[in-house]
Amino acid sequence: MREVNLYESAALRDVTGPAIRPGGFELTERGLARCRLAPGDRVLDVGCGTGAVVDYLRHRHGLSVLGIDLSAVLLMEGSRAHSRVPLVRGRAEQVPTAGSCFGAVLCECMLSLCPDPQRVLQEVRRVLQPDGHLILTDVYAREPGTTGISGKATGNCCMQGAVDRSTVENRIAEAGFDLVIWEDHTPLLNRLAAQLIWTYGSLDDFWSVVVGPEAARAMSRGRAERCSRPGYYLLVARKK
Repeated sequence: MREVNLYESAALRDVTGPAIRPGGFELTERGLARCRLAPGDRVLDVGCGTGAVVDYLRHRHGLSVLGIDLSAVLLMEGSRAHSRVPLVRGRAEQVPTAGSCFGAVLCECMLSLCPDPQRVLQEVRRVLQPDGHLILTDVYAREPGTTGISGKATGNCCMQGAVDRSTVENRIAEAGFDLVIWEDHTPLLNRLAAQLIWTYGSLDDFWSVVVGPEAARAMSRGRAERCSRPGYYLLVARKK
C-alpha cells in the first residue's frame, strides 16, 4: 500500500479549513501572545502547508513571515491562493536560511511527523534569534511512558509520532530551550474528530475516503493496537 499524505487530502481540509489542524488560528494567536512580537518582526512557519497561517500573520499582525514545507502539492495550492506570500520547499531538518534571523518559529502539528524531531528542534534553535520563541502545537500521548499507534499505518498521520509530555519537554530542554508554557487543548482534537465523524459517518469512513477501503481497514487494525490516549497541546519555549 502506498503511503498517503493526509494533509494533502481535500477530505481533511474540507473539515479543518485552510489551517489543516485542530484549533485553526486560535492556538496560533495564543502562542503569539507570549512572544511580544512587533510589526515587521521575522517569523518562520515550519510545515506551513498552503501558507494560510503565513498569509494570516502577515495581514493580521504585519509580521514578516516565511513558510517552508516539504509538500510540493500544498505549496503549489498555496502559491495560487496567496500569490505574494513567500513559500519555500524544504525540509524542517535543514532550513534554507541563515542562523539567528527569526524572532519566532511556528511548528504547528508537524513535529510528530518528522523522523528526527530532535534534529528539527536543533535546527529551529539555530535559526532563532537570542531569546527567540518556539511555538509548538501537536498531538501527544496522555498516558506517561507511552507512544502513538504501535501497529502499521498507511497514512502519513501525526498520531504515529505521538510521545508523552515528559518526552516532549525533555526534547525541548535538550535542544537548548526553556519552557514558557504548556497548555492541554485536547478538546480541540476531540472536536475535530467529532466533525470528521459528523461529515463522513465514522473515522473509518473518513480514512476510507482518504486512502481507500483496504488501506483504511489496515489502519483500523493499527488503531486497535494504540497504546495511548491521544491529546493535543500548545507549548511555547524560549531559546536559551
